Amino acid sequence: MMKLFKQCLAALIICLPLQVMAEVVVVVGKDSPISSLSESQLRQLYLEGSGRINGTSVKALDLPEDNRARKEFYQEAVGKTPAQMKSYWARMIFTGRGAPPRMVSGNRAMQVMLESNPELIGYLPGDQVSSGLKVLYRLP
Repeated sequence: MMKLFKQCLAALIICLPLQVMAEVVVVVGKDSPISSLSESQLRQLYLEGSGRINGTSVKALDLPEDNRARKEFYQEAVGKTPAQMKSYWARMIFTGRGAPPRMVSGNRAMQVMLESNPELIGYLPGDQVSSGLKVLYRLP
C-alpha cells in the first residue's frame, strides 16, 4: 500500500509542470472605448509597440521575458518565439523604426496598469482577468 502511494505521489510530482496553462486573453481596462480587436490589429500592435484600434490610440504592455503567458502569447498572436521577438526588437531599435511594448513586472502589475489607463492594452492568462478588465480577444 505504501509503495503504491509513493508511486502515485511521484507521478503527481512529475506531472505538475505539465499542467495546462489557462488560455491567454488580450485585455483592456473596462473604461477603454475599444470593444473589439482583430487578429491582424493585434499582430500589428505588438510588432509596432503602439498604434490605433478603431480610432483609439493605444500602447501595448508586455509581461516579463520568462513569463509563460508571454511565450504562449507571442507564439500564437505573432507567430514568433521570444528569441525571435528579441532579435526583431533589437533590429527595430537599432534602425530607429520603433520601440518595444513597455514591460511590466508581472501579471498583477499588468492588471493594475490596464485598470488605471484606458489607453493601454495587454494580455494575461484567462484566469487572471479581474472585474476591472474586459476581454477583447482570446488566443486560439
